[in-house]
Amino acid sequence: MNASLVILGSSGAVQTAHRDNVALAFRMEESSVLVDCPGSPFLKLRRAGLDPMLLRALVITHAHPDHIYGLPSLIHHLWMLDRQEPLPLFAPEPEMGKLRGLLDVFDLSRRAGFLEMHPLTADALPTAGGSRPFWEHAGHRLSALSSDHGPPAFAIRWDTPGGARVVYSSDTRPVEAMASFGRDATLFVHEATFLEAEAVRAKEGGHSTAAQAARLATLAGAHRLLLVHLEYRADAAQLVEEARREFAGPVEVPDDGAIYAVE
Repeated sequence: MNASLVILGSSGAVQTAHRDNVALAFRMEESSVLVDCPGSPFLKLRRAGLDPMLLRALVITHAHPDHIYGLPSLIHHLWMLDRQEPLPLFAPEPEMGKLRGLLDVFDLSRRAGFLEMHPLTADALPTAGGSRPFWEHAGHRLSALSSDHGPPAFAIRWDTPGGARVVYSSDTRPVEAMASFGRDATLFVHEATFLEAEAVRAKEGGHSTAAQAARLATLAGAHRLLLVHLEYRADAAQLVEEARREFAGPVEVPDDGAIYAVE
């Protein structure tokens, strides 16, 4: 089983010279699932050795600009290459109109007949610790959990046929249910926009600190913690140092383009 997590971007809302806005790819053999769609997703998938034409699904965790502005570019590329295979797009139900409007600017809703819009709704989500998936393929399952960011937003969990688990918080304040949702995660990917010294600012903006992310990883019994969605002035070493005081396992801030074997 060739499964891996690819970090396509690791920055928060403001990019740096070395970090693009957060996006992930879940690699499943030759195909993949893209989670969030900033920047130039087609290019980044290719640079990671992933064929964009083999995307199995696209997940938008929430509809802030830094998570969706690359969507028209991706869909345009796939249309130009005459994609025919259906591509399901999952996103918070209240934000579907915004995504369609973004695509309609370029007439892509009409042109890209392969794109299938599927809303993530509250009744389709698991309870804390539950595992009802919203998408399945060849034993791979994706589940979602409501987060606490402000607009409708979701954390995403990827369970592999071999029993590995990857959890991605997306943008959120600390959510206690994330610990049970991410129980025994092989990789616990959590936003860490700020240090604990700026916890008030983090809460006001709907974000988490490195220490808060680490506490949740500890409660989850996660094996490894990856900190993403860094504020553009953040010092990665300080974030890691703070998290290590709360989490005994490996902690790191991944570089864009980093690849982690899942099983």
